Amino acid sequence: MSSKIRWSLPDGVDELLPPKAIEVERLRRDLIDKYISSGYEFIIPPILELSETIGGEAHAEIKSHAFTFKDNLTGKSLSIRPDISEQASRIDAYRIQSDEVVRLCYSGEVVKSKASKVLRSRTTIQAGAEIFGDSSSESELESIRLMLDSLDIAGIEDTTLSIGHAGFTAAVLEPFKQLELELFSKIEAAISKKSKSDLHSLIPETFAHKKSLITLCDMYGDKKILDKAKDVFSYIDNVTEYLENIDFIITELVKDRNLEIHIDLGEIQGFKYHNGIVFSAYSGSAGYVLAKGGRYDGLRKSSDQDRPAVGFDLDLIAVSNL
Repeated sequence: MSSKIRWSLPDGVDELLPPKAIEVERLRRDLIDKYISSGYEFIIPPILELSETIGGEAHAEIKSHAFTFKDNLTGKSLSIRPDISEQASRIDAYRIQSDEVVRLCYSGEVVKSKASKVLRSRTTIQAGAEIFGDSSSESELESIRLMLDSLDIAGIEDTTLSIGHAGFTAAVLEPFKQLELELFSKIEAAISKKSKSDLHSLIPETFAHKKSLITLCDMYGDKKILDKAKDVFSYIDNVTEYLENIDFIITELVKDRNLEIHIDLGEIQGFKYHNGIVFSAYSGSAGYVLAKGGRYDGLRKSSDQDRPAVGFDLDLIAVSNL
C-alpha cells in the first residue's frame, strides 16, 4: 500500500508565482541598474554566515533575528542571513579594505526567525545600497535621495519620509541603562508605543530626567519640534549637533522634492546598531515601512578606527504589493 506525502511550506515561508514573480524580478533589475549607474558596485554575499561572527559589533542583535543550525560538514554553527546590509559592511571592512569611500549595492533573499507583524512572513527579497568611509551629512542625504528614487521606480507616489536620530535617542536613554535590563527593555517598548502612562508607572520617581524622557513621546511632527527638543534636552552633550543634522537633511531635501516629511525623535524601532540619522519611508496606501536606513558607524572594524557607514534597504515584496 503506497502512501502520499502531503506537500507544504514551513510556517511563515512564502513563494512567488506568475505574474508576481516576474514583476518583483523586473523591479529588482531596475533598482540594481539605478544603483550601478549612480556609482555603486554590485555584490552577491552568501546566504550563510558563521554564527560566531555574524553582525560584527551588532552580533547579538543580528543573531537574534537569524535561523541558526549546525553544519553537518564542519560541526560549526551557521546562520541564514536576516539582513544584507551588515554583510556589505563585512565585505567593505575585510575583503575590500579600502581607506577611500566605497559604495556597494545588493539584492537577495533574507530569512528571519520571526515573522513580520504586518506581512506575516519570515522571508522576503531585500535590495539596498550602502556608503562606507564617508561621515558627512551629504552622504546621508545621498542615501535618502537614492531610497526615494527607488520608491519612484517602484511606482510609489504618496511617500512619507520619517526622520529621527539614533544618537539623540540613545543619549536621552543613557541615564536609564543603569536600571535592570528587563525594566529598560519595557521602557524602550513604552517609548516605541508612545505610551506616557506606561513610562510614568515604569520609571522610578528618583530619576532626575524622568519627565524629559516622558516628553520624548511628544517629540514628533514638523521642524518646529527641533527647537522644542533643544530646550527640553539641553542637558545632553551634542544635542545641538544631533538636531542640526536633521535640520540640514530636511532643508536640502525640500529644495528638489515635494515631499511629506515627519520628524520622530522617539523612533527606536529597527536595528539598534544605528548611531546617527535614521529614516524610513511609508505610503498612504500601506500601514507598514517600505524602506528604511540610517547611519551605523563602526559596525565592522578592520582596525581601531570606526568605519563610517550609511545606507538603506527596501523590501521588494512589500513594495510590489502596493
